Amino acid sequence: MLLFMPKRAQSRPADLRRAVLDASLALIAEGGVGALSMREVARRARVTHSAPYHHFADRAAIVAGLAEEGFALLATEMAAAMKKEPPGTIARFEACGRAYFRFATRHPAYLRLMFRPELASPADHPGVDVAAVGAMQVLVECVAECQKAGTMPPGDPTPIVLMSWATIHGLASLWLDGPLCRLHRSSSPQALAAMVARTLGSLIEAATAQGVQGPDP
Repeated sequence: MLLFMPKRAQSRPADLRRAVLDASLALIAEGGVGALSMREVARRARVTHSAPYHHFADRAAIVAGLAEEGFALLATEMAAAMKKEPPGTIARFEACGRAYFRFATRHPAYLRLMFRPELASPADHPGVDVAAVGAMQVLVECVAECQKAGTMPPGDPTPIVLMSWATIHGLASLWLDGPLCRLHRSSSPQALAAMVARTLGSLIEAATAQGVQGPDP
């Protein structure tokens, strides 16, 4: 006689939130943000279709959670790289830039999420805003430290911070999504990042030597 046993319920991972985020990040890495759906995330995480909703209200909440994680990881990696160089030196500033680019090339899925326009509202995504400010603050503190040591022009650190952030982020975007990887096949991505960071550092050193005064706050 054949016995028909009831189908066993899908088991839930010990850390459901982590499983959902990991599955989501893998989907985005493979097919972009458009590939992300709650049903597919559940399938990848090997949980029931309703399980992801225990931690995330919808797909947008998953994107925000991953962006928050990305900024936190970026801040950690920049801070760790800077600590390997003497305080107040241009070398520490350049290490921060190289770490940003290294993060981008190692974690492209995170990078593509972190700066999405729908996450730009602090009121809608306070956690993302706090994490993003924390990442930028690492660079702000590095520049302020260099200004105090006399290795960067005095004044408001904001212009230097924005210039360097935009430059390295632009380089990373060109490498990941643009033609840069084809135009510079003979160079490794990290070598290019080092060259750009050194160029920025040299320009700032030259401005400091000429006594250029930064803009007032």
